[in-house]
Amino acid sequence: MKAVATGLALALAMFAGPGEAQLFLSDSKRGGDGKMDIVIAETERSARTSLLDIRIGKIGSSVGSSFFIACSLRELAKARGGYRHVAKLEFGGARPRMLVGFLERADQAPESIDQRLAGQPAIDLEQFAPICDQMK
Repeated sequence: MKAVATGLALALAMFAGPGEAQLFLSDSKRGGDGKMDIVIAETERSARTSLLDIRIGKIGSSVGSSFFIACSLRELAKARGGYRHVAKLEFGGARPRMLVGFLERADQAPESIDQRLAGQPAIDLEQFAPICDQMK
């Protein structure tokens, strides 16, 4: 049975076209930090936006968790095409989510990508580079 499931998974992977990239996933536990349990999972993707689910088991320190999220956004932006600037809109509640728009340049109007991003500031993800690079 396990061999059949493995074969089926391989067959499905083979039929995925080259343009069908895997959705982004970032898990704070991969670094071995037991104080923080945050998973950021891309649930929807369009040409220039990603919708992220943010699952928080343990927040850890507020600074550490904030940098984990910022560095995850930086990693996602690089994977989506080397974007340096993003705009984001957070949806709170029991199931926190975040809409991220990938900007070509800092002065691009976020609403040109998605109307829900209207009025959101551009964020230069490279400002986090020194800390993110140390976290790897």
